[in-house]
Amino acid sequence: MKLNPLVFGVALAIVGLTPLAAKAQQSANACVVKASASDSPGGQITNLSRAKNLARQAAEEANGGIGVYRAEASMHGSIGQTPCTPNENGTWTFTFTGGAPGEAPTVESAVTVNPSNWEISVDYNGPIRPSAKVSE
Repeated sequence: MKLNPLVFGVALAIVGLTPLAAKAQQSANACVVKASASDSPGGQITNLSRAKNLARQAAEEANGGIGVYRAEASMHGSIGQTPCTPNENGTWTFTFTGGAPGEAPTVESAVTVNPSNWEISVDYNGPIRPSAKVSE
């Protein structure tokens, strides 16, 4: 596949705008870089952003709604901030924390979104695991 230099440059600029934990930045780079290297990079970046929103909304629903739950800030910002892992089958898995609005996160969610049919799977929704990134 041929990499579109303009889209790749914009994607990398987005990723570089916000300081992130090393693990989260590697994951975000992987999703954005893979989307940028596709045959339709602009469409894939748009799909990645939509998938992020769907993943956040699934976690909000699973945790009682936005009145009692708020996902970490990275799930509300640019796609370059989002803790995302591209899967070999073309899906994206977003792993993030959240909790009661204004309080420290208490819940970790891992949500997989399939951009070919927009199926959403909440793979994990429970206490924060030791390996989870906790936003401040």
